[in-house]
Amino acid sequence: MSVISGPFTADFRAKLGRLTLYAAILSFLVHLGLFAAKSWFPDLIVGPLFAHPINAIYTPFSVLLVFETYLLVYYLRRSTTIYVAKQYEIIVLILIRGVFKDLTHLELGRNFHWNPGNIELVWDLLCVLVIYVCVLLFYRISGYVSDQEFPNQPEALNLRRFVYSKNILAFFLFVVLAGLAATTLFTWLQSGSALENPVTDLNSVFFDQFYTVLIISDVFILLLSLLYSDDFPTIIRNSSFVISTILLKLSFTAESGIAQLLIVGGVSFGLVMLWITNAYYRLGTKP
Repeated sequence: MSVISGPFTADFRAKLGRLTLYAAILSFLVHLGLFAAKSWFPDLIVGPLFAHPINAIYTPFSVLLVFETYLLVYYLRRSTTIYVAKQYEIIVLILIRGVFKDLTHLELGRNFHWNPGNIELVWDLLCVLVIYVCVLLFYRISGYVSDQEFPNQPEALNLRRFVYSKNILAFFLFVVLAGLAATTLFTWLQSGSALENPVTDLNSVFFDQFYTVLIISDVFILLLSLLYSDDFPTIIRNSSFVISTILLKLSFTAESGIAQLLIVGGVSFGLVMLWITNAYYRLGTKP
């Protein structure tokens, strides 16, 4: 059990958080330095990643996304609801990172209204606003719920077994995501995509696979909830979270406009289903 809990202790989380912060600052400075040196080494430093200094913000945001991915697994052991909320937070960070990319393609000329880059920026900004509000409402509705997954389930033993099962699932999810991140980064750098198409390629490769893993994880959580409880609202809520994650995954391979609609639809669906579930429980507590 100590091996399983090792990556999820408060001490490990704090150390990883500090390491992530240092790595983000260092990566930002290195990126800016490479951009500044581009004029001296034009044959070595090439690609859209170094076309504009604003692109340097992309690199530390990518590092912060790694830590946010860890937090997602970290909170899985504590609460399924917070685990899903962390999925939504990752989407917001990806969108914010995309906004910085959109700003480098902003067209301020006569075709301002119809430029594809400008339209993409508007879509992303609106999507960030909507999802950010949805995440706020998601946390407010959940009440930062703690470990209680079965409000109407009196058997404490079933709850302990469910929590233990999630601990094991979190550990294996941590190992799988760490391996996925390492192999994807190696393949990405080896293929040259890091310079040729850094934003689109990383989103469509790593995060597409990442959310595939999350769908599998969500299905396991649903099956575990069926194993330890027959509570109807919990089953429906966990099922809706699976649907929400699938919609988020589909957004990575969708066209602009459709992708943002899928994101808003996925997060909104999870939010509304959480609200209905909590209303269901409040109805059951009335005399």
